[in-house]
Amino acid sequence: MTSESGIPNAAPAAESKTPAGEAPQAATEAVEALQDRLLRALADAENARRQAERARSEGRRAGVADLIARLAPGLDSLDLAVDAARGPDQDDETFARSVQEGLRAARRALLEAFQREGVERIEPLDQPFDPTSHEAVATRADPAAAPGHVLQVVQAGYRVGERLVRPARVVVSAAAPPAD
Repeated sequence: MTSESGIPNAAPAAESKTPAGEAPQAATEAVEALQDRLLRALADAENARRQAERARSEGRRAGVADLIARLAPGLDSLDLAVDAARGPDQDDETFARSVQEGLRAARRALLEAFQREGVERIEPLDQPFDPTSHEAVATRADPAAAPGHVLQVVQAGYRVGERLVRPARVVVSAAAPPAD
C-alpha cells in the first residue's frame, strides 16, 4: 500500500507475523538475556582483576624472598664481624684484622648479590658530572682537575636497567678562582 504521495504505508498490525502478545515477551526475554550476559561479563572481569592482583602480590613476595636469600650471606658476614669478640689471647691487631676481613666478606657478598640482580653501581670518580645520575653535594676548586669533573664520590649510586635507584652523591670540581 502506498499513500497518495507515493510513500509506502506502514503495514497494519494485523499483517504482523507474530501475535501481539509475543512481541513484548520476546523483547523482555532478549533484555533479560543481555542483562545476564552483562552480569557474567562483569563477574569475569572482576575475577580476572582479583587473579591479576593475587599474581602481582605473589610475584612481589617471591622477589623479596629471592632478594633476602641473596643478601643473607652478606648479613651473616656482618654478624661474624660483630661477633668476633676478642679472646684473652687475641691482641688488638689480630682482632682488628678479623673484623676487617668480616666486613670485606660482607661487602663482597652484597656487591655480588646486587650484580646477580642486575644492579649497576655508579662510582664516577674523575668522570664529568652527569646530573642525570649524579647529585652534587659540594664543589671544590682543584687546579689539578678539570672543572665539572667528580673529585670525590661521597656515596655510590645505583641503577637497575634504565631506572636510577639512587644517584651517586659527589663532590665536583669548580673552576679555580682567578689569580690576583
